[in-house]
This record gives sequence, C-alpha cells and structure tokens, in this order.
Amino acid sequence: MNMRKLLAACLFCGIGFTLSAQQPVAPLPKPVNDAPANAAVLKLLQVGMPESVVLDKIHSTSDKFDTPVDALVALKLAGATEAELKAILAQGAASVDPQPAGVPAASGPTLAETMQFIQEKLNDLGKIAWVEFNQDATNGGTSTDTMTNETSNVVADANQCRISYYRKGAQNGKITRDENRAFLLRDVQEIVVKPLEQFENEWLAKNGHPELVVTSTNPPMTVLVLRQPHGEDYTFRFTDANLADRVAKAILHAVELCGGGNKDKF
Repeated sequence: MNMRKLLAACLFCGIGFTLSAQQPVAPLPKPVNDAPANAAVLKLLQVGMPESVVLDKIHSTSDKFDTPVDALVALKLAGATEAELKAILAQGAASVDPQPAGVPAASGPTLAETMQFIQEKLNDLGKIAWVEFNQDATNGGTSTDTMTNETSNVVADANQCRISYYRKGAQNGKITRDENRAFLLRDVQEIVVKPLEQFENEWLAKNGHPELVVTSTNPPMTVLVLRQPHGEDYTFRFTDANLADRVAKAILHAVELCGGGNKDKF
C-alpha cells in the first residue's frame, strides 16, 4: 500500500481520527460538579423533576456535557433515566471541533479523494424515514409526525470545490421540500453535527415557537449542518451518528483544501 492510500485509509476509518498532526490535544474533562450543563441536570434530578422536563433542559442547553464514566455514574445515582443519559451522551459529542485558521492541510487524502468519499457517502443516504415525538409545553399535549428525507444525485466537484444534490422531504405524507441545492465549499463558515431533535428545537425557537418541542425520534437521527454566510444552512440527515461525524470531518478537510472557512470557526 503506497503512502497516499495509507493516509486515506487512516483518515476515513473512523478510528483515532485527527484532521492534522498540528491539531491541539483536547483538554481533560472537568470534574462533573464543575460542568455547568451536568450541574444543572443534577439539580433537576435531585428535586425529582419529570423526565420530560429534564430532557427539554438537556436538548435546549448550549453548554457541553461532561460524559466520562464518573460523570455518567453521578447522573445515574441522581436518578437519570436511560433516555436522559442517551440525550446527554449525544449532546456531549455533538460538535465537530474545527481546526484553527492558517494550518495547512498538508497531510491526508487529496481533494479529489476526499470529494469522492463525500459524494459516495451522501448518495448512500437515499431515502430515510423516521417518527418525531412532539410535546406542546403550553398544554402538555403530545403528537407524532412521520417524516421522510431523500438525498440523491450528489455531485462533489473537486475542480469547482462545489457540492450539488437533490433533496426531497415530507411530513405525514405532505411534501415540504423538493429542490436541487448547491454550495461552494469555500463559503462554508461552520460545520456542526448534532441530534436532529436538538436542531429542530433550535429552529422552532428561532422561528417563534419555543413552546413546541421535539422530544425524540425513532430511530435516533443525527443532522450534519453546514452553515453559510447570512445564516443559510445546508443540512443532511443520518441514521448513523458515526457516519455523520466521518462525513463532517471529510467536508472540513475539503473546505481547508479549497481555501475556505471562517477564521473565527476554523
């Protein structure tokens, strides 16, 4: 195996992934009592708040959770349910840490190899279906929505540093999205991976409906968000959180090779 193929295998295997040898080592996690997000949930658990309230708090927080074994044990001993612990684990691993600006992407796969990987994995998404469980905080009412999302015709053009694709979405059988989309990698400002319910709740709150909450999805869904200037987002839905993370890191590598990225984010 030549060096280029060895580097490509290491980059996309999903094991021990680093974007560059120059990326800083992540700091050790704080003790559980020093993490604001953990402390807030512990306080709710200690006074016996209902699971729905605790889940709403977990999904709405912008702080990172500490998720080492000791932190999870402390939460369990305080009464955390399986659903609450899973939500905390998802939040704790939600974001893709960007590489600082100015660090050259000198190692790893070429742009052509990276774009080919992105194109294949996004085309493999195809049509996905899931159920969203909702709650109205104003009256405690609950509901479910059957959702579908189709991603196809993905073309990752290395010559133009451009990704184009077709997206079709539906809610309870009614089409909500039916469009061809395209963006330039050099315009990507931020790359985020998070649970779909967190993304949906942030969107609802931003658009004037904080009382409407998506409590969970079945199966658990993950969304990859590519943020552009002027608040425009390009999103991809995944049933596999690990695959979403791998694609996000590949896109970050491609953005660097294309000379893009927000200096405040990358």
